[in-house]
Amino acid sequence: MTALYSEPTFLHGLKLVVLAELEIAGRPEQSAGVPLDELLFERVDADRYELGLHGLLDAVVALERR
Repeated sequence: MTALYSEPTFLHGLKLVVLAELEIAGRPEQSAGVPLDELLFERVDADRYELGLHGLLDAVVALERR
């Protein structure tokens, strides 16, 4: 089976997606246009999600550097 993307191309694309998601996760009340107290998730859950994204970004950067 042939790969559609090379590993560096895939990692770069993944990095862009994670960075975009971090931009949204960092300010959910602005991106959704909904006040923070009306959001459907707890702020703690949002913080955990953002922390997980940072971990994923760190992993992608480490793979890019190897």
